[in-house]
Amino acid sequence: MGICPANSVQTYLPLFDKQKKRVVLDYGSGNLRNSLYLHTRGFEVIAVDLPGKTQCSSVPGITLVSPDELKTTNLYIDVTLCTFVLNLIDVTKRVSVFETIAKNTMQGGYLLIETKDVTLRELDSLALLQGFARIHNDTGRFTQIVLYQLIFKKQKISRG
Repeated sequence: MGICPANSVQTYLPLFDKQKKRVVLDYGSGNLRNSLYLHTRGFEVIAVDLPGKTQCSSVPGITLVSPDELKTTNLYIDVTLCTFVLNLIDVTKRVSVFETIAKNTMQGGYLLIETKDVTLRELDSLALLQGFARIHNDTGRFTQIVLYQLIFKKQKISRG
């Protein structure tokens, strides 16, 4: 039996292929279904989850990092997947998650969100604040699916 990724990943995979977006960050990777699926299709994958939440401690070809480690990196991510994890993150921590994702995303890179119980309005407010623009959205039976693209990188202002 093959690996079954989130529907949104299957839907947008042709776009990522066509745009030659090959480095993927799987934020909230859990059972690694999206990570494994993309890795078998030639993508470089960085899987992010809390320690002990990822079902494998190591998978050849997939880099595993914690959310805290991700905050201190400067990766060059083409696509970030955030499938069914935002509804598990405390509302007060979502801004920090979006900041970290934007910091590690290449300009022109994508953020694909599939979630339950988070409104499009809330997603837009979090994403737009970090320089993402919504380029497509769809509503599933129980889910909100949104694709954003990083239009501009926020600049840190140094004081002093």
